[in-house]
Amino acid sequence: MPLVIFIVLVFIVVLWWLNSNKALSRNEKLYLKRRGYEIEEAPPAGPPVSSDTRLFGLIESLGDLSPYARQRAAEDLSRLCEEGRRDTRMLSSLVTALDDSDASVRGAVAIALGNLGDARAIEPLNQRNEIEESIHVRAALRRAIEKLEKATAGD
Repeated sequence: MPLVIFIVLVFIVVLWWLNSNKALSRNEKLYLKRRGYEIEEAPPAGPPVSSDTRLFGLIESLGDLSPYARQRAAEDLSRLCEEGRRDTRMLSSLVTALDDSDASVRGAVAIALGNLGDARAIEPLNQRNEIEESIHVRAALRRAIEKLEKATAGD
């Protein structure tokens, strides 16, 4: 009887090991990619994603459960602004994200607002600067305010 139990356990362990080595499903890969994690293999080429779809995906990710995903979304929005693809639809979501619970997200949002170049962001940045506890975020807020004030003075 103990031999039968041992053989069954070995069989179960072998099955578990074989299943643990299988590749990620397509949905798992897409989920991880949307959350900012790198995937070893390149996904199959599909139709190009429109800039509006990408923009709204990033704006939606500002409300993600993961602080890393929220920070990554703010950094990607900032990168879009630096590339000259500014969009006023970013403003309200970024201003809302200034009150995020994670300091790294607030810092990335401040940088994104500075790169957006919209003078309407100066007041929310000043308000956040008054109550901000993190010195790193305060520095990012000040840089963003200075950048926006210079851009406004230059107009």
